[in-house]
Amino acid sequence: MKKIAIGYGIFLVLGIGALAFIFYLVFRPKYRDVSNEKPFLEIVNKKIVTKRPTLVLKYPGIPIKENYTFHLEDGNSFGINSDLEVLAEIPIGTEVSITKVELHTGRVSGTTSAYLFGKIYSADTQETYAFQCTWGDYHVLYEDKPFWTFEQAFWQDEPLTEKYYIKVP
Repeated sequence: MKKIAIGYGIFLVLGIGALAFIFYLVFRPKYRDVSNEKPFLEIVNKKIVTKRPTLVLKYPGIPIKENYTFHLEDGNSFGINSDLEVLAEIPIGTEVSITKVELHTGRVSGTTSAYLFGKIYSADTQETYAFQCTWGDYHVLYEDKPFWTFEQAFWQDEPLTEKYYIKVP
């Protein structure tokens, strides 16, 4: 009887461990570095400058990467007139460095976003801000071949007009 109880205990522990591992695999964050793919290839580690007024905001949640705690806002995300704390106003012509781009797929929702990671220096505050911001829309619903489109960003004169077929994680 004692051997049966020990056997059931071991089976129970292994079963719970296997179930926990399966949940981890299903709900872990999924991401993919796409810095070397179009259209990101044209901005990563290249000199780009702001072409519209941009704000540096404190990111209002848990940042995707802990070293990038700020957000650049040009009106495409939270909104220029949001209630978020503005740390700096970035004038037109300010140089921006984008160092990496990753696609992140949500744990539960399954939605995918393109995150740009980089740095910007504010002459007014004499501070360098490590930022993250999103760019692009992933069109997957009712599409045989899902694609990305990219609205006008703070460094562009006009939005990109073509569709981009980028593999998501």
